[in-house]
Amino acid sequence: MRDLIVDCRGLFHIYKNSSVEVVALQGLDMGVAQGEMMAVVGRSGSGKTTLLNVLAAMEVPSAGAARVAGFDLTNITTAQKDRYRRETIGYLWQNVQLNLIPELSAEANVQFPMLGTKVHPSQRRKRASFLLEAFGILHRAKHVPSHLSLGENQRLGLAISLANDPRLLLADEPTSQLDRDTARGVLEDLRAVQRESGTTVLLVTHDHTVERHMDRVVAIRDGRTSTETRWLGDETSTERVILDRAGRMQIPSVYVEKLGLKDRVRVRLANHEVIVSRDEDLPSD
Repeated sequence: MRDLIVDCRGLFHIYKNSSVEVVALQGLDMGVAQGEMMAVVGRSGSGKTTLLNVLAAMEVPSAGAARVAGFDLTNITTAQKDRYRRETIGYLWQNVQLNLIPELSAEANVQFPMLGTKVHPSQRRKRASFLLEAFGILHRAKHVPSHLSLGENQRLGLAISLANDPRLLLADEPTSQLDRDTARGVLEDLRAVQRESGTTVLLVTHDHTVERHMDRVVAIRDGRTSTETRWLGDETSTERVILDRAGRMQIPSVYVEKLGLKDRVRVRLANHEVIVSRDEDLPSD
């Protein structure tokens, strides 16, 4: 794999919900290569949003290691956090309105994140025009968000999150509020921008139609990575079960149900393959 820009090892995150402690991440291992476009999928409560919050330095891991572009997110100072968010990552909220300033035009919205940098005003305008054109809304540059469609606002949100040319873009459910055709167009434009800029993209989603636009799709179950899918073409893919550093893996639930696996299973080595079966399927040694 190429050099990792995201490297999570044995990552735990525990938070309190009322009086109950919830283990959202349970020893998660995950790496994202520089320049990769990757999706994290999973059911609600699987830990994917918590992972995104950790990578955005909005939450501090309870244990384990999480590094992004050289930043240690388990021990990051306030000053480092400000620089990290300003220069290293871009973040697209699930509610894109949180990315937008209602009173500003689309063009001014994209320029706004660059105001605290050393980028010259002419370069700010040039960068804003490039991103608005790349996402197909340059003709709407002078319009405020309330005069844009939902899809146009989503494109604007992506342009804003990429304004400072971040090394890593984190996107939370970027297509959840869009119809299928609009979502496909947004993802195609994002892929084109990503290929030109080399920005690494990590998004979390429930939308399985997103998967074929990605280099890789990692599924999270019960706070740990469970399977990995790589798309080989428009219609073909290959899926692998992830084995973590402790030798643990999660058998896909469809296999568990079909084989009737529960409580304990038998594992044996045969012809360089590991065979898993129900406890009663193998004779006692």
